Amino acid sequence: MKLHIRFAKSLWSFKSIASFRFLGVGSTIMYVLLLTLLCMIPVFSLFLASLLSKNNPLNNFESFGLNPDQMQNFASTLDGIFPIIIAVIYVVMYVLFSGILFSGASILAVLAIPVAKLLKRRQSYRHLWVLSCYSITIPSILLTALFFVNVHIPYSFLWFWMLAFLICVISITKIPRKK
Repeated sequence: MKLHIRFAKSLWSFKSIASFRFLGVGSTIMYVLLLTLLCMIPVFSLFLASLLSKNNPLNNFESFGLNPDQMQNFASTLDGIFPIIIAVIYVVMYVLFSGILFSGASILAVLAIPVAKLLKRRQSYRHLWVLSCYSITIPSILLTALFFVNVHIPYSFLWFWMLAFLICVISITKIPRKK
């Protein structure tokens, strides 16, 4: 199944998320990496827009004892390598966000093991890990959209993982019981 179809189904169908548990780990890793890339595009565009804005953000540092003129001179010396610095920052952000999603999906899968047993659905960690990777789609897109429109929710990291856990649990309930 193609990635864009899995993405679309992950947004609205818990039963599809439950059926994705049979997909390979490699394609799931690719899915999470592309999901991270998709979510990083708006974040990166806002980051670039704030860097290239016409307002002089260097005046904000006067309260820290930094001279804006000296900082402007330093920034002008970095003009030639500015695109390289931006690319490095973007790659570091991408790697960090991917790591957070993979780590969180792994922890989510560990938390889903007792839930699956409680619901009498025997699943291996591998299946629950894949299921949890697809369960983070809705929270990722939702948090990215909120960030893009400049809406900040207190404890958004906690809400993100609670929503992902809820989606994971609902998806586990859609797994048929073994006879």
